[in-house]
This record gives sequence, structure tokens and C-alpha cells, in this order.
Amino acid sequence: MAFRPVRIHIPSREEFWNRWRRLAGPSLFFLAVIYYEELFLKLYCFHGVSLPGLLFTLLFSAPPALVLGALCGGAGRRWGPGLLVGLTALISLWMGSQTIYYHLFKTFLTLFSLTKMAMVAGAFGDMAVGEILLNWFPILMMAVPVVLAFLFRNRICSDQPLQRRMPLKWVALAAAVQLIAMGIVLCCGSGVLSLRYIYYQAAAPVLEVQNFGMLTQTQLEVRRVLFGIQPDDQVLPKQEHRRTGRILESQTAVEGTEPEVHAMDIDFEALKERDADVPELVDMHDYFSKVKPTAKNEWTGRFQGKNLIWIVAEAFSDQMLDPERTPTLWKLSHEGIICDNFYTPLWGVSTSDGEYVTTTGLIPKPGVWSYSESSDNYMPFGFGNQFQKLGYRTLAYHDYLYTYYDRNLSHPNMGYEYYGIGNGLELEQVQPPSDREMMEEIVPQFVNEDQFMVYILTVSGHLNYTREENAQADRHYDEVADLPYSEPVKCYLASQMELELAMESLMDQLEAAGKLDDTVIVLSADHYPYGLTDEEYSELFGQTVDPVFEIYENSLILWSADLEEPVHVDKYCSSLDVMPTLANLFGLEYDSRLMAGRDILSDEPGLVIFSNYSFLTDQGAYDSTTDTFTMFDGSEPDPDYVAERVAEVQNRVAYSAAILDWDYYRVVFGSE
Repeated sequence: MAFRPVRIHIPSREEFWNRWRRLAGPSLFFLAVIYYEELFLKLYCFHGVSLPGLLFTLLFSAPPALVLGALCGGAGRRWGPGLLVGLTALISLWMGSQTIYYHLFKTFLTLFSLTKMAMVAGAFGDMAVGEILLNWFPILMMAVPVVLAFLFRNRICSDQPLQRRMPLKWVALAAAVQLIAMGIVLCCGSGVLSLRYIYYQAAAPVLEVQNFGMLTQTQLEVRRVLFGIQPDDQVLPKQEHRRTGRILESQTAVEGTEPEVHAMDIDFEALKERDADVPELVDMHDYFSKVKPTAKNEWTGRFQGKNLIWIVAEAFSDQMLDPERTPTLWKLSHEGIICDNFYTPLWGVSTSDGEYVTTTGLIPKPGVWSYSESSDNYMPFGFGNQFQKLGYRTLAYHDYLYTYYDRNLSHPNMGYEYYGIGNGLELEQVQPPSDREMMEEIVPQFVNEDQFMVYILTVSGHLNYTREENAQADRHYDEVADLPYSEPVKCYLASQMELELAMESLMDQLEAAGKLDDTVIVLSADHYPYGLTDEEYSELFGQTVDPVFEIYENSLILWSADLEEPVHVDKYCSSLDVMPTLANLFGLEYDSRLMAGRDILSDEPGLVIFSNYSFLTDQGAYDSTTDTFTMFDGSEPDPDYVAERVAEVQNRVAYSAAILDWDYYRVVFGSE
């Protein structure tokens, strides 16, 4: 039997290149585009790039570049060039939008926010256009690749013949590169907050952008939204914090007795048995059963029976306070219970997340509007629901659009009669509206009630801080014109004069009605005034402000007329702790294990959590960007102590998100 010789053709280098050229050209172009725009975003937003950020951003830019190259190369000569230009424009639009959004709001735009973009654009469209015009340089730089794609589209998209399965092989190559990149990250486990921890476990968008790039952060965000946030296996801390605080000395239980705690009668073992087929719920039941509840203390029920007016003030900063210019706010902030180390961290959805943290004692879930998402959840600890049961009239007000951030859904769900512009609140049509005008209109609606609990969100201090774009800044500009600050800082201070006048009006109306002595006033910020640049904000401090911690320092106003002398608390605390603190002061029934915040007046050690996993304790400060913990006394930190605090931060973030995702309060308590 004769055999035919088999001819094996080994392609030359030129033939090999020609086969791959149609895909390699677009892929290399997209790799250059993505990497260029990623680096520009880092430099513009963070003013620097780390070595891991350089390397891993390049590595994680390759898979999407390969996939996009396969799309353009596989589309043929007819459609490929146009697709190349279109995809480049989309990448540039997304990266450019993120750059401007971060510059404006100090956070990144989420995919969830895009679904609500019509609402945001309708409210702040003019401001967005103004910001784009002001930030022409990053827009121009992000547009460069689009121009290059258009000019060289035919040269980049080759007309060389392409094997039918070549695009699929190219996509498989992209998947392989992605797996290799993830594998390399898996090996980067050194340090407390390692690259592996940031990628696979933490929920810190800013750290993800800094280390892996914006496109990778978007992928991780989608993963979190769909599958939740993974808790840390180290559930309970093994090491005790060092406890401080002048007013906490009398809280030690009598020897041989257990102190009363803020914990409800929850049979977690029965819940684990009932929900045995849902591993996520079993894990939550197990975790919360092991969390140590905060103890009741000498302040428990101190304000029981009093009225409460709770204010979250737009962009409030204690750096604006002045005994002559803002006498009412100055008085309130220097009397009552004073927290000497209070912070208002910035979260992902600015005002809405600032509200959510303050009023729920939970950390917002990155990637979504947590308050909006909670609208269908059972929220038994919402103060509207809590005080309603006690016979109070509960109301909420905001001197802005009634439906903005879906507050028309979330706030009634918290138990409030909610009023805003377009629903029972009519104010002068200026931008932003007047806090003083709102206060003059709303106080008569409740001041004659037997008992009332009122929640108020202000707006007059909202950016932008120019006379042209802020009606309140223009109204009060003459009162600050002679101050030694730049124009934006003067406009910020001028806009907050409306808050001062609003508080003056509130106090006067309460006193006239004979209700001032029976009313507790609480005020904190939703966030610091990020509408000012760090350099501008530093003018108020009189020094260059530290952007990691100091920029978030603020004051909590917690005032009651029957506190004859100021009471100072030196514990490190934040807006996350306000809700459980008030629940303790008013003697409300709540379970401290089911919250991420802690009663400031308890003997629980202080912990201030920031969105990038930096944190402060009574012992020192942890900077997540450098993975370093600095002891306040200058000593060397205990690595186990630092690791346990990082695990605690991770769990408070993860289980706050799980409470939101699983409607956990309904799971535990049912719906009343």
C-alpha cells in the first residue's frame, strides 16, 4: 500500500504576522488607549501612581483590549474602522466621566447611578455643564485617543485575511490573560491590607482604581452588586482595645454582676435551624450571635420623653464656626455633649450615603444607592418607626426635590411623614433653596404637638461655591467679603450663613412655644465641603490639611438645655455612631449587635471607618493607601491588633451590605 507524503507548511514570520495582524493592530491600539486613560485618571484624581498601580493596571488592561480588538478585527473591513472609533469613544466617555465626577464629588460614578442619571441630570445638569467647561483639560486629554482612532482607523484595522475561528481564539487568549492577572494578584498577600485582600475581599473602590484601574473596579463593582461582599473569616477580635474617655469611668458593672446590654431577645440558633438551606443567612445569624452588644450606661434614657430635632446639614464643617458670625451654631457646638474626635467620612453617593450612615448606623453598600435600596426593606430601628410607637408625631423635611435620591420612598419607609419641594413644601425658586425659609415654614407644623420627632436635611450649603451658581452665597456675600480667604471659600461661608439663620429661627420658635427646654437638638454633616479643593479647604484650617484623616474632622452637635455644663468625650467616633448613641440616650429598644455603629457614650472602644478602609482607633491611625498603622504614643504597633481591626472593618462593611441585600431585619423580626 502506497502512502502519500504529508506536507507540513510552516508559515514564515511574515505569514504568521499577517494572520494575526487584523486582530493584533486593534488590540494593541486599545491597550494603549486604556492604559493611557487609566494613568491619566490616576494622575489627575490622585496626583500620583504607585508601582503596583502601574504594573497591575497594564496587566488588567490587556484582556478588555484583546476582546475589543477581536470585535473590531472580526467585523471586517466594512465595519471594523467605524467600530474602532465608536468603542474608543465609549471608553473615553466612561473614563472622562469618571475623572470629572471624582473631581466634583470625590467619589466615582457607579453603574447603578447611571440608571438614575435622568434624575441627577435634571437637578444638576447646568452645574455638570459648567464643570465640563471648567475642566476642559482632562476632557481634551481623554478625547485624544478618539481623534487618533478616527485618523488612523483604516491603517489600524487591517484588510488581511482572517481565519474564521481567530476571534474566538483571541477571546480565549483574553480570558487566559485575565486568569493569569488574577493569579498573580492571588500571590500578592503580603501586608495587612494586601493587593489580594483588596481585589478578592475588600469593598474599597478608590483602592481598586489606584491599584488595578477603573475598568477593573467596574468589574469588581458588578461582582459585589450581584454576589455581595465576602466577610472576613476572623469574626471576633481577640485583643482588647485600649479604652479611654472621661465620662466612661462610671460604667463598670458592679463586681460579680453582668451589665445590662442593648440586645433584644433573638434566638439565633433557632434562626440558623430555620434558614439552614440558605448558607448566607446562616452565616449572618452566626456572626451577629457572636458580636458583643454595647452595655447600657449612665446616659441610657437620659433624654427619654423629650422631643428630638435631628438635622443632617449639607456640607457642614466646624471650620465655618465663628462666635460672632455664627453665634447660634457656635453656642450649640460648644455646649451639650461634645465629641472631641468626631469625623464625617465620605461615602459613595455623597449626601444620600451620608444620610444613610447617620440615620441607620449601617455602612452603605458600594455600587448602589443604599437608602433607595432600603425602601422595600423592613426598618424597625428607623427613628420615625421607633418614635411613632411611643406616640410621637414623626416628620421629615428636605428643602429640595421631594423625589431626589428616591427619598419619597426611603423616608416614609423609615416612619416619617415626609415633605419636600413638590410635596407640601413651597419655597422661593432659587438654587440652592433657603434653609432659613424652610425652617420658618415647617416649625409651625409641629411645634405645638405634644411630642414630636423631626428629621431635617438642609441644602443651602451645597456646591458650587460661586456667587453665580449659589443664590445663598450671593445673598450673604457682603457678610464675608472682608475675610482673608479665596473667592470659593468666601462663597462657602456665605452659603452656610443660611444654616446659621435657620438654626436661629428654630431656637427662637421653640423658645416662643415653650418647647426649647424639652427638645434635644442634634446636627451633623452629611460630608465635608468637598466642593472646595483641598487647597481651598486648607485655608479654613490655617494649614495644609491632611487628606487622609484631618479633612474629615468635624463636630457633632448634641444639645439639650438641661445639660448645664459641656460634657467632653475623647473617644474616636463618627457619623456611623450617631444613631445608636441617640437610641441609647432616648431609651429606645434596639439591638446593638445588628448595627455597624456603636453608642459613643458606651465603653465600647472607638473605631472610625473610612470608605477606603483607613481607620482610626483610640490607639492609632491606619492609612490603607500605605498599609501602615501609626501609634499615637509613638510605639511600635502590634501586627495582630492591626490585622484584627482590618478584619473588623471588613466585617462591618460586609454585614452592613448583607443586612441591606437580605432585608435582614425582616428575616429576624418579621414585618410588623
